Amino acid sequence: MTTLLSIRNVEKHFGRVRAVNGVSLDIRENEFFALLGSSGSGKTTLLRMLAGFETLSAGQILLNGRDISNVAPNHRPVNLMFQSYALFPHMSVAQNIAYGLEMEKLPRAEIRARVDEILSTIQLSALAARKPEQLSGGQRQRVALARALVKRPQLLLLDEPLGALDKKLRSEMQLELKRIQHQFGITFVIVTHDQEEALVMADRIAILQHGELVQCAPPREVYEHPATRFAAEFIGVMNFIPVQRDGAKLTAADGSAIHAAIPEGLGADIVAAVRPERLRLDAENCDNRLSGRILATAYHGLDLQVHVAIPAMAKPMVCRVTADAAEARDFKADDILTLGWNSADTRLFAA
Repeated sequence: MTTLLSIRNVEKHFGRVRAVNGVSLDIRENEFFALLGSSGSGKTTLLRMLAGFETLSAGQILLNGRDISNVAPNHRPVNLMFQSYALFPHMSVAQNIAYGLEMEKLPRAEIRARVDEILSTIQLSALAARKPEQLSGGQRQRVALARALVKRPQLLLLDEPLGALDKKLRSEMQLELKRIQHQFGITFVIVTHDQEEALVMADRIAILQHGELVQCAPPREVYEHPATRFAAEFIGVMNFIPVQRDGAKLTAADGSAIHAAIPEGLGADIVAAVRPERLRLDAENCDNRLSGRILATAYHGLDLQVHVAIPAMAKPMVCRVTADAAEARDFKADDILTLGWNSADTRLFAA
């Protein structure tokens, strides 16, 4: 797949603070790409540099091979969709969408045709005459998206576009954004701190920490094979088990043997990691087994999370139990439970 956007050793300094520190990425044509990180990770600063609203302290940004590092925002074939949507309250839906085309002084017939086309795509043709205050949050989000897409940019940047929506609507709009991106074939780069949002929508995810790139990979790889302990902890829920290493032998704090493939370069102090859904109850045939006492359970509808206190571990382990398994067994506080998992599901990181 052809590379559309190349970010080469980009840095942004605010005094002594390096908000973005030597980030390099290649983003492909027609890709849905997510910049994921906690507050202060540098993801929004990087997005603003792509849009032209922040100058680079070092590095280059290439769009289709052209250096746009010093190109003004209004001269870049790039659009930015803000979290607040920034719709004009005195304009109708159609007028909001048409505004950018009118500023380019396109023929009225072309403006009308492109607005009608995008209204049909976002399924708001019947609401073209309404004002933003007469729309729901999800409808306003689609109008803001349409206003950005109607100019047919090569690259669309989205800054926390679903942050103002409730959980149910967010889930619906995640799929809607993906559908629209696929239909238009435009590269989307979205900034988010929501791991689930990135996993659902993105073709690839770049995880940032303290302005540096931690990992860039497809969602499944980021989740199943995190490159660092931070990535493992940031994406989803992860159980961490302190272990001691003696050559090829790994031992948990309670003396139990831990079986896993040891990557090169790890020292003696290691932490093992396993996802809650990989744990099995009283699994006789599993490579690894730890026993502990049930502290609490948390019902999530589709599954039950069982929190188990393991001797010599500071935090309880979390096991995800399917609805069928939860119905077949009564989980009570203080009951003893054995958790098992296979070595292939174990990840090891330096402690």
